[in-house]
Amino acid sequence: MRQARLIRRLTAKSVLEQMGWKGARLTRLERTDLATITADELDRLTDVLRFPAEFFTTPPVTHVEPEDLSFRAPKSTLESEKNRMAQMMALSGDFLLQLDERHRLPPLRVTPRPGLDPIAAAAAARASMQVAPDEPIANLTHLVERHGIPVVLRGERFGGQGLEENHRGRLEKHLGCSAWIGEFKERPLIALRELDSWERTRWTVAHELGHIMMHVGVAAPEDEERREDEASRFASEFLAPFAAASTMVRGEPSLVNLLPVKDKWGISLGALLRHFYDSGAMDVDRFEMLRRQLYTRINTDTGFTWGRTEPGWDDRAPERPRLMRKWVEFVYGSGSVKSVLAHETIWPRDLLLEFMMGQRESSVPAAAAPARRGRAGDDDVVQVDFAAYRGRERQA
Repeated sequence: MRQARLIRRLTAKSVLEQMGWKGARLTRLERTDLATITADELDRLTDVLRFPAEFFTTPPVTHVEPEDLSFRAPKSTLESEKNRMAQMMALSGDFLLQLDERHRLPPLRVTPRPGLDPIAAAAAARASMQVAPDEPIANLTHLVERHGIPVVLRGERFGGQGLEENHRGRLEKHLGCSAWIGEFKERPLIALRELDSWERTRWTVAHELGHIMMHVGVAAPEDEERREDEASRFASEFLAPFAAASTMVRGEPSLVNLLPVKDKWGISLGALLRHFYDSGAMDVDRFEMLRRQLYTRINTDTGFTWGRTEPGWDDRAPERPRLMRKWVEFVYGSGSVKSVLAHETIWPRDLLLEFMMGQRESSVPAAAAPARRGRAGDDDVVQVDFAAYRGRERQA
């Protein structure tokens, strides 16, 4: 009941009034694991909260609260916004777990290494994902999904009324977050704000992977800034290991000679400047000078500064996840929300649309050719025969 109320952005007072309840009854119902209400009350509850009755008779598995999320919320973020984000992560997790019960998801093949510094953790993540230190990562989103970390997209505006109505309110300010799902928090889940920047999309995925690798468990609030800095350092080192990327730069780093580094390793100039500074390749004066250049030099193609639209800003399409859609296809025969609704489900249509938002359609049938690699930057640089993968696992 609490999850449904927070998803619908309703206050407890509003639900009490619409249900005709008095006092602390709603609070008691939301805090107890098992309660009894009349059939008429259940019918009324489904109307008020717009969830099927089966949702309220199915116990939740994943429990996520705002303090469990990795993201650093801006000061302007309301508690209701944080609560809704946490419940969306929990419900997305339970939807994935339901799919997993019917068709096993890829196992988690990344081992968190709390206690490692960001550089060592980035090297450990590359090793566990079988990516060589001198190998650029073509499609990061697909890489993390193949290693058992689902990715979902968020496109809501705070204060909006759902995906099927006109968007109102302000955009979420944070770019992404992550949390652990399951009864024992055994699988990580990454959520991204839908972005039209391929650089920010890749870096945000890498940043959340850093939290997953280094920050298992709930840390004290005073550690938040340190954890964010560590995840940022991890992201840049994971995408472009300094020992390999720095060999491309002769002499002192500049915006011009860092452009080939950006193109090869798939990381923005802004992130590279900080990465090279943190790695000792430039002093603070040069770092600040190059940052000023980045935010004053004009990109003649767009009329904006390089800090807003760097050269190459439109060279690639932003990466999009596809694991959830692919598993819906495996379970229900089609990757559409309509195919899920054709079966008995505890989920309302608009919530399923949020779960599936931005999930890219598979470009190959479920039982098609084996995996192949394409050119760096292709939106589909890795195609995986999931059905063959599952078959091999069952045989094993």
